[in-house]
Amino acid sequence: MKIFSKQREYSESVTIRGGGSTSKLCAGKIAFMLLSLFILLPTATAENKPSLTSIPEINIVARVTANILSSKQFRKYPLDDKLSKQLLKGYLETLDPSKVYFTKEDVAGFKKYETELDNELLTGDLVIAFEIYEILLKRMEEYQEFANSAIDKGFDFTKNESFIYDRKKAERPTKAEQKELWRKRAKHDLLALKLTDKALAEEKVEDKKEVEKRKVDNLWRKSPEVRLKKRTETLLTSLKKKRDIDRLQFFLSSLAHIYDPHSTYMAPKAAANFTISMQNSLVGIGAMLTTDDGYVKITSIIKGGPADKEGHLEAQDRIVAVAQGDEEPVDIVDMPLSDAVTLIRGEKGTILKLHVMKGNKGGHSVPEVITITRDKVELKDQDAQEEIREVIVDGKKKKIGIIDLPSFYINFKDAAERKVNYKSSTRDVKNILERFSQEGVDGVIVDLRNNGGGSLRESIQMTGLFITKGPIVQVKGPGVEEAPRVENDFDRKCYYSGPLIVLINKYSASAAEIFAAAIQDYGRGIILGDAHTHGKGTVQTILELNSVLKHWGLKSDPGTLKITIAKFYRINGESTQMKGVEPDIVFPSLTDPMKLGEKYLDNALEWDSINPAHYTQEDLTQITTKLRTVSEARRAKDLKFQDRKKMIVMYKDILDRKANSLNEAKRWQEYLADKKIYDKQADMMKTEKDDNSDKKTNANDITLNESVKIMQDWLGNIPKKTDDPKLAQEEKLKSIKIK
Repeated sequence: MKIFSKQREYSESVTIRGGGSTSKLCAGKIAFMLLSLFILLPTATAENKPSLTSIPEINIVARVTANILSSKQFRKYPLDDKLSKQLLKGYLETLDPSKVYFTKEDVAGFKKYETELDNELLTGDLVIAFEIYEILLKRMEEYQEFANSAIDKGFDFTKNESFIYDRKKAERPTKAEQKELWRKRAKHDLLALKLTDKALAEEKVEDKKEVEKRKVDNLWRKSPEVRLKKRTETLLTSLKKKRDIDRLQFFLSSLAHIYDPHSTYMAPKAAANFTISMQNSLVGIGAMLTTDDGYVKITSIIKGGPADKEGHLEAQDRIVAVAQGDEEPVDIVDMPLSDAVTLIRGEKGTILKLHVMKGNKGGHSVPEVITITRDKVELKDQDAQEEIREVIVDGKKKKIGIIDLPSFYINFKDAAERKVNYKSSTRDVKNILERFSQEGVDGVIVDLRNNGGGSLRESIQMTGLFITKGPIVQVKGPGVEEAPRVENDFDRKCYYSGPLIVLINKYSASAAEIFAAAIQDYGRGIILGDAHTHGKGTVQTILELNSVLKHWGLKSDPGTLKITIAKFYRINGESTQMKGVEPDIVFPSLTDPMKLGEKYLDNALEWDSINPAHYTQEDLTQITTKLRTVSEARRAKDLKFQDRKKMIVMYKDILDRKANSLNEAKRWQEYLADKKIYDKQADMMKTEKDDNSDKKTNANDITLNESVKIMQDWLGNIPKKTDDPKLAQEEKLKSIKIK
């Protein structure tokens, strides 16, 4: 999202982007609220040099962050022993997500602190938090020494043993078990690097430029053993060099995540990365990133960005190494996300080589190299696009207009300055609808697949193009007694009143969900697509702590806090949180086996409902039922849809695996078998738009094609106009059938 006014409440400046909805909280009010926190803060003197945990900046940031979360976050959990126990567990998982460093004995030793962390937050003296961080560094040093020794001795890759790589639900090892876990982990990682080299060597490359690139790459490519040692060394060095404020981020982010997955504390470096991405000015690959079990994972590809144009990087892919041009790659497995982002971002025009484990290949994936030229993500590449298709209905030509909307965009700066022709998705779509009207378009499809959100205001105004007037969405804060704020469309003009289809998938989030939900609640159109949208129905606010604490003499930037302060509700009273929007007609999708959506995130806010707003709904039940029945019958005979169903089953089998063989020959055969499935899926993806594939291949997009056929069916069943109300009703009832 973009932040433009530092002095506005969230009700004035909420925007949603990339699945997130964010605003700027009034710094003056927060400063007043926190004034009492600083009366008893300790001060340092020349005779009494402060220790790491008594540095005023650290004390203040910890106390302020904890206070804001406990009093202003949507859930408002108090700082008590219950929260302290959750915090200890979450902090250990943040530092050691793969559960390979901290042993059961370590955790038992930490247990004496489980009711003390809340007290540390209240005083700001984070002795325990920093001690645990130091123990992590010690364990990592022990692992480095052990792994290097094991690598030097060599591994027997003919033995039939396996390694459970997905350790999210695994128990922590005992001290006695840890060495065996470490041995298998080092063996697993080394085998992955060996197979990567083998895959690259055996891959047939006909492109001459690519052949030359491979030759250059081989000049710096060191042995798998050397590269694995370097990975461990790089990670440990990175964590040791962390500044106090960056180490603090691990602890305070763990605290924020207890409240919900979108609340977080960002140290200055991480906050800078966040701001850049929200301003759409990131010179990099044009992708949204997160961390998952030690890997940097792609959550979505930004339309029009370098990765989107290159075409091979996809959501769910995991980046394991980054190389600058022809330089030696740097492993980023287990690296903090802010450090990884720093490596990925760079100057426009420079070359970046990403070593990527494809998400749709599952755990047997062998990393492949994707080369991307860094560039800015231009807003014009995310503009709404239009297409008109002609179909035959009852022997007559009909026109179907398709609007491809990648985001709900707006140039806030120009809008705030009241410029006449400021950039706006609503303005662009309105112009498209006017052109559709001139062309005599009979039905419209709005394609919101992979639309991660944008401006709340735009989603409201966009909905207003398709209705006369009325409520669009409700926004409610945490208080039980607090009345929801109803956001309305007051423009009495409807720019298109004919048959409307909205196409969604699991990547459709926030503003896209608000639009789709309103269209569905009004009965204004029919929703088609994946089993559900993303399901993010929360509002976040961004608070730059520097604006709150600037009068307290801090010598360094205290970072930024992002907290959840409200939830979205449909006009029917149901939250979009967790459930998202469920379509009227569901298509089988390659996202079906993927755990995509809010409901899969830890500590996500619950689904609930409030009173509905006042609105009038048109009943599309009969026509929707008929259209669904005919579509299902048609898809049952469609070979492409049948292939998709088979691919979904095979893909699910791959994703369900949690362990890899450590036998080189067996693992290679597993890789080759999975590669056949992946290659077939890749061929399918080239002709579909699911999961971030190229929208320019609309002619081969079977999901869009079926949507056009459904609209064609609908156009063949619109009641004929008549002045007699009774005859009109009879005609309407007779017409609800598919020809």
